Amino acid sequence: MDIDIETLTLAEIEELEELTDRSIDKMFDGPKARVLRALFYVVTKRTDPNFTFEDTASVTIHDAQSAMDPTNAAPLS
Repeated sequence: MDIDIETLTLAEIEELEELTDRSIDKMFDGPKARVLRALFYVVTKRTDPNFTFEDTASVTIHDAQSAMDPTNAAPLS
């Protein structure tokens, strides 16, 4: 899974802003854990509509970083 900010829909950006309580232009200022969870959630929902934000609590930092690596084309299981 590749998380490319430029491919986010307006609805996904709005959801990210709601989840992180930050505007998209300030998304990466300050603590990053909530932003990382929100990004992982929004993009995972594209292929797994049953995935919940709560499900991101068990995702490791390694898996989240791997998901954002554009060379990693395989989805996480």
